[in-house]
Amino acid sequence: NFVPNQLARALATGRSNLIGVIVPNSSDLYYAEVIRAIEDSASAAQFHVMLCNGSYRMETYTARVRDMRRLHMKGIIAAPPFTASRPRLPQFWKDLVRSDFEVVLVNRQLDPPIFHQVAADYIAGVGMVAAALAERGHRRVAYISGTPEVLPFRQRIEAFRRSIEAYGFDGDDTLFERGELTCAGGYEACRRLWKANRRKPTAVVASNDTSAVGVLRYLDEVGVSVPRDVSIASFDGTPFADFVHRSLTTVVTPMYEIGRQAFQTLLEAMQGGLAGPRSLILPVELRLRESIGPAPR
Repeated sequence: NFVPNQLARALATGRSNLIGVIVPNSSDLYYAEVIRAIEDSASAAQFHVMLCNGSYRMETYTARVRDMRRLHMKGIIAAPPFTASRPRLPQFWKDLVRSDFEVVLVNRQLDPPIFHQVAADYIAGVGMVAAALAERGHRRVAYISGTPEVLPFRQRIEAFRRSIEAYGFDGDDTLFERGELTCAGGYEACRRLWKANRRKPTAVVASNDTSAVGVLRYLDEVGVSVPRDVSIASFDGTPFADFVHRSLTTVVTPMYEIGRQAFQTLLEAMQGGLAGPRSLILPVELRLRESIGPAPR
């Protein structure tokens, strides 16, 4: 019944079948599904996973990667808090690029890619949401972005701003808010939107399904009917989006496939099968449900 200690073995032999995974918050429904896929794939390939939470602090990610390298890992899967598609890398991360230590980014799309990366096509997803709202007559559309302003949120809000011109949406600054990716974050962001706008939005786009639930709660409390008075759309396609009292129209992200592809990419890279950074951008799907309807007249 003896089970060898993987950490001790790695330190003793200088070899490891451990891989590292670092995400902002492993309890987040998005990352929980990505992690499940990584663990399933790693187990099938006889690898073990060391999971760490990095929050949104670059120094935390750097410290965790240093620790993992000391355990003789050959690679990690991570979602660092980059804020630009061409980030100014700290020296430690520049050194990683030049090293034989493999890094696969998830939910980060750098341009050009510096590390291997697997992400969803959220820019296309924003376009799908904007088109669906425009087709239903919405022009006063509010957008609740996530905090902190890491790369995926910046890329999505930039895509939404392009939709303002394309579809003739109102571009008032008061129609933009930010909030934490929680029910409470969505609730508070929606409360600020409603107080800041005498002329109310006819639609709200939320950063993720969880914050959209907070938006629904606030609108219920102030007597706003969804979707009769206001439509709501969000991102991720988490399972509970179909079970709230007004099922959410959401951009469905292939979270499990992102995790699976991230591990496969890491495995190929550690085996020397990739000459340069691989970039996989997976398609998304807009799932129309009860929370979206025609703009009120």
